[in-house]
Amino acid sequence: MDFLTYIKDLINSNPGKTIGSCIGLIVGIMIFTLGIVKTIIVVLLVFIGFIIGKSRDEDISVTEAFIRFFTNRDAE
Repeated sequence: MDFLTYIKDLINSNPGKTIGSCIGLIVGIMIFTLGIVKTIIVVLLVFIGFIIGKSRDEDISVTEAFIRFFTNRDAE
């Protein structure tokens, strides 16, 4: 088996672990290069951008998108 094929199969069979590991790596690098306060600000701004984009995609208000993000979906 080719190494790249092995990596591709590993990523496809574990997408959550792959995304989590990549996010952890990026945040770790940001903490070491920018510092913890600037990293928290960047993460917060990315989250705000995500909420605004979600509200535009679903054609709802920003506050409703924020509430939907934090609502327990299993309770329904």
